[in-house]
Amino acid sequence: MSALLFPSAFTMRISLFLCLFTLCLFTLCLTGCSQSSPTSTDKVQDGLFAGAPTIRPNPIERVPLVAIIDVQSPAEVVPALLIDDGKRQWEQPWPVVAAKKHRIAVLGMRPDREHSIRVKLKAADGQEQISEPLSFTTPPLPKNFPPLEVIRSQPEKMEPGVTLFAANIWRDSVSVLDYGFIIALDEEGQVVWYCHTQDRIADMRILRNGHILYQHGNYRYAYEIDIMGRDINRWVATNLTEPPAENSIGVAIDTTHHDLLELPNGNFLTLATELHRVEEFPTSEFDPEAPKAPAVVVCDAVVEFDPKSGNIVQQFHLKDILDPNRIGYISLGSFWKDKYNDDLGELTRDWSHANALVYIPEEDALLVSFRHLDCIIKLDWKTKQIRWIFGDHDGWGDEWRKYLLRPLRGFEWTYHQHSPQITPRGTIMLYDNGNYRARPFQRATMAPENRSRVLEFRIDEQAMTVEPVFEYDGGASERFYCPFYCEADWLPNTKNILVTDGGHIELDDGTPNDDVPAERQWARIIEVTRDALPQKVFEVRLDSGLDSQFGWSIYRASRLKNLYERFHVRPPAINENHQLFERLPHTRKANPDLIRH
Repeated sequence: MSALLFPSAFTMRISLFLCLFTLCLFTLCLTGCSQSSPTSTDKVQDGLFAGAPTIRPNPIERVPLVAIIDVQSPAEVVPALLIDDGKRQWEQPWPVVAAKKHRIAVLGMRPDREHSIRVKLKAADGQEQISEPLSFTTPPLPKNFPPLEVIRSQPEKMEPGVTLFAANIWRDSVSVLDYGFIIALDEEGQVVWYCHTQDRIADMRILRNGHILYQHGNYRYAYEIDIMGRDINRWVATNLTEPPAENSIGVAIDTTHHDLLELPNGNFLTLATELHRVEEFPTSEFDPEAPKAPAVVVCDAVVEFDPKSGNIVQQFHLKDILDPNRIGYISLGSFWKDKYNDDLGELTRDWSHANALVYIPEEDALLVSFRHLDCIIKLDWKTKQIRWIFGDHDGWGDEWRKYLLRPLRGFEWTYHQHSPQITPRGTIMLYDNGNYRARPFQRATMAPENRSRVLEFRIDEQAMTVEPVFEYDGGASERFYCPFYCEADWLPNTKNILVTDGGHIELDDGTPNDDVPAERQWARIIEVTRDALPQKVFEVRLDSGLDSQFGWSIYRASRLKNLYERFHVRPPAINENHQLFERLPHTRKANPDLIRH
């Protein structure tokens, strides 16, 4: 009985051995079960994955919120990404054809976060497989990043997608030309992509090839880049500027300014400046009896050029369709002094200041906006004849009066407007800056009492009339005034309006001001509904405050569905020698031929 209750040492050793053997066998069974799991790396290697996917940062450092995943499969598959940053989860498709090898760009990640990313592969027979998660931590925003503040965001009422814009900086009221960021914000106003361009940016748009095209803010250069950060092309206006490198494409114009767009035939259309000497030009915007005097006047031209060679296809001098005796407020200013005055030895006059082009392909026609003349002209691009003139009737000579549109229903004219566009229903929408709300020799409304507005209007070309459709000026409690820049975009799904309210100018006491610059420059982007009482559903601001030496402006903004459908996304290989142009100070051309005849 005692032997049964108290086993011998030998019996205990046998029992211990059996226990250890059983434990090892159980562990092996567990390991086998783990290896057969569909989410493990080894199983992945036996299925649609030929090895585990790898992840790495974008080697083009000026676009850091992008990761690159390389994945291979024994079969032709289409990949997608399942992304989790701890607060958001989303699926990113990869819109490519089926293949055995894929290099995928992870887009839409916010800064300074750890992301868990799984690759999902789908074969032609419908079989799907998901990888083990990959980890990628995005870097924080750089210290010199613009000071973005989200005032409001109501995604359920907003147009879905990302907001793309370029931020420009002022230092001590001086426009900084070697600073620039292109930024994409998600529906909550958070940064999900940016490119540190080091270029002040004016007009910016997406080409049909999926690249970004923008004009440098000095109006001497234009750049084509891709969303990964590569420089693709650089164009130089060579009449006044030496090409910075052999691989720059020269265009024989003085400047490329305010608008640069792609035509259906693949050529580019832009605005250019040119100088003309005028023997009798007005000397006052306030006194109609002031004598006229000789002046060197900056005029505008529309230029079509081949982007591959830079060769000019056609060029039209807009002064040929304008009334030479008509000026506007600021027509006597010298906006272009840094381009011309040093070589010319005298002041130039900024007469017309064209600031927008809209091409209408079905009519082969152009809309041309003239900021300082407070008008938009529709031009037949084939015959170069005027179809109509939209704007205040004051000051036009008899030759032009037959083209003037007649206002209906108490229509109020626009002044110093920006960025007209044709909406899907055939109306025209623009940002009416409203500078002075008057023509020369009339009483001007100055900034503290003035307002800007978004305006949509309908033109009847048969009756030659114009009538209002929609207006937004913030209402009595939230009126706004921007004397320069700005845009208003129709949003197709919600019919909301994206407003780039991008050029606020204030004195040191916070009073709005007309003269650019002043003590404070700040900008914002808002989205408003088209209700009878419009509501703001989105607002972000760039503002360093009155006590800062820095100011901010935004020329235009756009809302995109996402970061991959409109863009040509080509992730770089590990050792790719990607192209980045040197950003050197421009070299002025010696003894340029300035005056055109």
